Amino acid sequence: MSPLSRVHDPDRLRKLLDAVLGINSDLSLPHVLSHIVEAAVELIGAGYGALGVLSERGDYLSEFVNVGIPPEDVAAIGKLPEGHGILGMLIIDARPLRLPDLTRHPESYGFPPHHPPMRSFLGVPVSVRGAVFGNLYLTEKQSASEFSDEDEGLAIALARAAGVAIENARLHARVRDLTLVEDRERIAADLHDTVIQRLFATGLSLQGTLRSITPAEAAERVERAVGDLDDTIRQIRSTIFALQAPRVTGRGLRAEILTLASEVAASLGFEPHLRLDGPIDATVDDLVAAHLLAVLREALSNVVRHAEATRVDVAVEVADGRVRAAVRDNGVGPGLQARPGGQGLANLAQRAEALGGSMSLTAGPDDKGSVFVWQAPVTGV
Repeated sequence: MSPLSRVHDPDRLRKLLDAVLGINSDLSLPHVLSHIVEAAVELIGAGYGALGVLSERGDYLSEFVNVGIPPEDVAAIGKLPEGHGILGMLIIDARPLRLPDLTRHPESYGFPPHHPPMRSFLGVPVSVRGAVFGNLYLTEKQSASEFSDEDEGLAIALARAAGVAIENARLHARVRDLTLVEDRERIAADLHDTVIQRLFATGLSLQGTLRSITPAEAAERVERAVGDLDDTIRQIRSTIFALQAPRVTGRGLRAEILTLASEVAASLGFEPHLRLDGPIDATVDDLVAAHLLAVLREALSNVVRHAEATRVDVAVEVADGRVRAAVRDNGVGPGLQARPGGQGLANLAQRAEALGGSMSLTAGPDDKGSVFVWQAPVTGV
């Protein structure tokens, strides 16, 4: 269930849209973190807010960005929190936590001298690429004695958008630090043509929502906008991985996949939708790359000959030491693609097994079309 299903106030949904736009408008990570806390305090109606950034090992808070406590009081308090007591509970168990009075909780660690009193508490994790980046903390609900279920839903939704913004800022920093002078014009063109334009279009979509909005429409469009931004981040990551790949003679695997997609378009009658993710050129060795290209060629050939499809999606991604290729279509389904007596699928399965991988061909969602998946380690055995 979407966290926005808890939110029924159109005005608060409008403010959420403003907050999402605001935190995605800056590419400096320190500024992004501050924007997140400021937006959360205003949106939820809290007296104080903070974002604790987890250490690399994830066992304590290495940074603590706070809003609401004056700088002179922060200096008087001294050492910043490291994640003990109530704050530590979210580190151990990364789930939303809402308390009417944190001082009465058995895990309460107490406050140091000069710290303002705080009672009502709301904490939610902020995740980046499935890993917890840190936790968003809000205290002292201003218009009530404690935070509501609706407040929690808004905080979770904002945390999702925050995760995308943080990743965006991190990747921007990596692009800025690249020293490949001869690739600068290509980097600028890639970011302008694929990334900036999509971010701009997403921003316009959110701004359009502000003019005419109902709770249900707002929830759907916020969810879709965050998803679009997340997909854009994938494109940025893909571009950066390509730039960081070691220079080798000849064409890279990415280029070969793109060429294959263009070749098959003539037979399909349309361009397949292609997504490449991860350090494909940098980590997939020549043996696995040769198998992968042969597998994709055969899988797409099967679609051309048997699927009667009007859409094909091809995804190749590298993660956790494995390369995964998926070909999805909206055609007749695997029952008719896997023709009796054919050796194509058996050969694809053998290629996977020889590398210590696997292959599958299943029906798509609601038994529509086919989903072909082939995966193997990035290094051949």
